[in-house]
Amino acid sequence: MKMEEYIRKIPSGLLTAQLGEREIQVVGISENGFEFRLEKKAARQLLTDAVPAQHQVLRDAAPPQRCIVTPFCKVCFYDLEQALWQELVLTEYGLEKAPALSRPGHREKLCAASFYQLYRVCVTSPEFRIAVQKLLLQYTRYIHLKLEEDDARLAEATVGYPVELEDCFADSLEEQKRKWFAQTDWEAVLRPYPSYALELDRPEWYETYLKESLSDFMADYWKENNVASAFYAKRLPDRIYLGNQFCRLLFPKKEILFALLEKARSERLGVTVSFACQPEVSLKEAERLLESLRSWCQKNGSIEIVVNDWGIAQLVGRYPEQFELCMGTLLNKRKKDPRLSYLKSRMPDKNTGLLAENSLNADFYQKALEKSLGFVRYEWESCGYPQRFPEGKNSLHLPFYQTNTSQYCTLYAQCREHNRGRQYLQTECPGYCQTKTFLYPEHLHMTGRYNSLFSLDQTVLRALETGSVENAAFRKEEQGVQPDRAVLNLL
Repeated sequence: MKMEEYIRKIPSGLLTAQLGEREIQVVGISENGFEFRLEKKAARQLLTDAVPAQHQVLRDAAPPQRCIVTPFCKVCFYDLEQALWQELVLTEYGLEKAPALSRPGHREKLCAASFYQLYRVCVTSPEFRIAVQKLLLQYTRYIHLKLEEDDARLAEATVGYPVELEDCFADSLEEQKRKWFAQTDWEAVLRPYPSYALELDRPEWYETYLKESLSDFMADYWKENNVASAFYAKRLPDRIYLGNQFCRLLFPKKEILFALLEKARSERLGVTVSFACQPEVSLKEAERLLESLRSWCQKNGSIEIVVNDWGIAQLVGRYPEQFELCMGTLLNKRKKDPRLSYLKSRMPDKNTGLLAENSLNADFYQKALEKSLGFVRYEWESCGYPQRFPEGKNSLHLPFYQTNTSQYCTLYAQCREHNRGRQYLQTECPGYCQTKTFLYPEHLHMTGRYNSLFSLDQTVLRALETGSVENAAFRKEEQGVQPDRAVLNLL
């Protein structure tokens, strides 16, 4: 490959570099070097800082003049097969200005007047040449798979995904639940937690709870979710969550909400009200509802409010005496996907991993949230791998975790338009989700409910049935903080 034959548009997720103390974007690469570009105003300062005075030789002449310089330079290649970054420090290389890239339909003088300056790094290292060849081979193979195969075949080729199981479906969500919960001892699952809450997230549960005592309601709840009577949890919840974190149209009507609050108060249950992400059209209504809740709390005591967008968080934060602010699932982000299990086997840190933490593990971020908005509790999900929880109050939702949510309901689009892609904002809910769900291949343990996709975390059931905690993959001394509350939702 000649020096001028650069391969361009390699994603920065596969290839990046560092010059001096600054990360630079590689815009072209060959076996003999790579090109990067900088804004003209920033280029001179960077190169002045990066290159020692005796090596500041940057020539504009054509053909370009080579020079050997010694500032720190590192190139990082992502190995698609090993799922690892490989770093190569260049100890000897040449740095020079490169001709401006020509663009079709533009005159050369316009190209030269571009806002950036292109630089070329000339490398003679055999290790660099081998790394480039490996990168291009893997990326070319990926492109061919992406163009010629479907997503399942691509996953099979890259991470060993079992594509042969793609055609195995259950007949219904009820059948899936019977298989999922066949041997789950829910008493053992809930035992490790000081507090246990039940999440009521749709109208049929609101209505049933209002008609029955708590003990009768729980018996119906287990039965409705296809749990064998021998495995019912005899322990009753000490708190209920009211509302749906993902679909705002499943939030209880105002009169039903306050009836639920009164019933929970009469049964001495703690109450948490969950708000989904609110679009602009429903903001005024949410504001009026919060005012009504505030008036109720002034007479009956404070309640917890789970929020899933920053706007509602600011509204709730106005009344810290009445509302205890909790960060919801949609704000407490982390990587979640049932297919991660196929990828994790290729990760060198699969047992202690980078996946175990998210932004809330940064102490300064948590303190900023507490100071600026008043968050006092954080909602987590059991999502198929061990997690490290930060200091403070933490609730763990189990056994399902959310993977995708749409403001525009996919189930409504499928039922009304016969095309789940034809989505638009809904202001009224016809209740399709009361009788219909999306089904997925059985090996994924997924279902589509409401406007979201959920997956079952089987690992948490297996771990907790033994009386251990969710983070069973860590030794006891590594556990750190544990959730003080389990939140049960069997969908």
